Amino acid sequence: MKDHYRYARGGFTLVECTAAMLVLSVAVLAVVEAISVAQSHPYEALHTLRAHALAEALADEIIALPYADPQGGTTVGPDSGETGRANFDNCDDFDGFADSAGALADAQAITYSTVYQRFNRSVTASYGTESIAGLGGTTSGLTITVTVTDDLGRTWVVTRFITEPAS
Repeated sequence: MKDHYRYARGGFTLVECTAAMLVLSVAVLAVVEAISVAQSHPYEALHTLRAHALAEALADEIIALPYADPQGGTTVGPDSGETGRANFDNCDDFDGFADSAGALADAQAITYSTVYQRFNRSVTASYGTESIAGLGGTTSGLTITVTVTDDLGRTWVVTRFITEPAS
């Protein structure tokens, strides 16, 4: 009878199998979580890059326009008859401008691809002075702020100070 028990105990018990499955499932969950986190970082970086690209593109479009209004206007924002982006003729005309998600377009009115359509853009412009060491003190100019917001409410801001041209 002793030989029978010695040879019959060749496998694992139910408790040992359950413990092994528990340890294995915890290890698999840890690996899956690590992979998931590792994959989200490049996506977030790309998302931020897209937001900054949209802000920089609009800021570049704005600063490419003349500083002074060709019609001589001195108020911030669009002048009479400047009903849209295509009619803006100087930098401060963009004050209050906004692009909505799903309708973002570049300076030539070409719609951005769908990966950019999760964002909104808005612009503020204000005249003031800035102390710029390289220019030897305080100078007058226009501060342009482009704010990009995504569908989750996260924001990215690009600010540019445009110095007033010398008379």
